[in-house]
Amino acid sequence: MRIIILFVVLLQSLVGFSQGQVEMNDIAHENYYQSQKIKDSLVIELKRINSKDSTFITAFEASEKLWKTFVEGQFQLKFPEYESWETRREIYGSQFDMLYFNFMKMYCDLRISTLYDLFEE
Repeated sequence: MRIIILFVVLLQSLVGFSQGQVEMNDIAHENYYQSQKIKDSLVIELKRINSKDSTFITAFEASEKLWKTFVEGQFQLKFPEYESWETRREIYGSQFDMLYFNFMKMYCDLRISTLYDLFEE
């Protein structure tokens, strides 16, 4: 009976495993990708709805450029020693991809909420 119980416990320990860093990186990338798809669809829809309003389109495109500049600045604050995508792991380790995608998702979701505000006007 002890052998059977020991066998079941060992089998469970082999089957159940923790989430690895690569998997967490992939999940963070997928979450960011989904947010980016929503943001892109909102941008396209806002441009389509306001296609006849050249003032809106000009201001909107300028705001998109400023938003990208803002996010890049925030990124430099969060990761001051970041040099390039190729050397990222030397400085921040294997978790950098997950941190980067979670950071980008957070700001993408923030942009999504500001875009939704434009639909209400």
